[in-house]
Parts: sequence; C-alpha cells; structure tokens
Amino acid sequence: MDAHRGAAVSAGVALIGAVTSGPLGVAVLAVAYPQPAWTNAATWAGAYRDIQILPYVFGYLLVSGFLFLLAYLHRLAPEDRKGRSTVALAFAAIFGAMIFTNYALQTTAVPWLLKGGQQDGMAFAAQLTMANPRSLGWALEMWGYAALGAATWLAAPAFGGTKLARLTGALFVANGPLSIAAAIGAVLWPQWLTSDAGLVLYLLWNLLVVVMLLTAVGALRRPTVQPN
Repeated sequence: MDAHRGAAVSAGVALIGAVTSGPLGVAVLAVAYPQPAWTNAATWAGAYRDIQILPYVFGYLLVSGFLFLLAYLHRLAPEDRKGRSTVALAFAAIFGAMIFTNYALQTTAVPWLLKGGQQDGMAFAAQLTMANPRSLGWALEMWGYAALGAATWLAAPAFGGTKLARLTGALFVANGPLSIAAAIGAVLWPQWLTSDAGLVLYLLWNLLVVVMLLTAVGALRRPTVQPN
C-alpha cells in the first residue's frame, strides 16, 4: 500500500478508536451504568458491570491505528530525519506494549478477579482498575500515552508541503509536551486524575487527538504532502 494512503487509513482507524473509546463512550456508560466516585474496593465492585470494558475494547482501535500510522510516517520522513522517526518507532513500541497491557488488565484480568468471588481477588482487582486513581492501570495509561506523545513529537517532520500538513505536524508536536506533562502531573498529584481539573484536561487532550487525526487524514490523502 502507498505510504500516504496507508498512513491516512491508519489515522482513520485511530480516529474511530479515539471517538468510541474517549469521552463519547465514557459518557454513554456513565449515563447508562453510573459508577460512584472511588472510595473503596467493595463500593466499586458492587457497581461494576462487564459492559464497562467497552471503552477499552474500542481503545484497541486507537492503539493499533497509531502504531500503523507511526510506521507509515517513518517511511514518509525525509532522509535527514530518519533518525528521529526511528526513535519515534521505539517510543511507539513502548506505547503499544504499555497500553495493550493495561487494556488486557481492564478487559480480562479485572473481570476474572471479580467473578472469582474471593475477597483477595477483589482487593487485587482494585489495584488494577482505572476506577482507582492510584492503580497500576493509571500508571500504565499515563506513561504509555506519554510515550505516544514523544513518538508523535519525533514523527512530526513527516508532515509538510501544504498548510494542512504543517498544521498537522504542529499538532503532533503539541501532543508531546502535553502528554508528558500529564504523566509527570499524575506522579506529583495522583488525585488530579479524577478531579474536575483532570476531567477538563482529559477532554482537551481527546479534542487535540481527534483534531490531530482528522487533519492527518486530510493531509495524507493529498499527494502534494511532502516532508518538512
């Protein structure tokens, strides 16, 4: 497949995943199956429903789309920037490994532990679920997406030639420091993940990703796109 077309298709897949696994999917579940704010394992487990794994299931589209997109952007990168795009692929691999692991925990390990009906299983699940702002799930999520931010930052020079392509490159760059800063913030202040400020930043980041992928699809479908 032509690199431009492959990258555009990959960005489209990631876009579908971003919309279905992000605020839209989370909001639908919050209305249909509301869950109380985190207090303890027993309260969370009592409100847990298997359908709550759906955002993570759709999240696999987001992760897979980004991995293919970054691979195609490596092909499109100018020769003097191939070193950057190679490092971007390394960060993409870190992102994929961490987020796939987290989604496996959320879609498989957590339900298994809860269905076991044992107190220690519920306590272990509470240390994995993203309902708990101090869980392993959140650590994997924040640093995984920080790695994606580093990857998009490094891969940005693949975009150039048109105004839309240059805008896309700028958005890929912006995703880097924003995602890395969010991960550092989670280390310094874990509570912000489930605070009002955390919700606002979550919505803003998802908006950035959606716009970034929309512009990428548009820019990559044009044969005039040239690397910076």
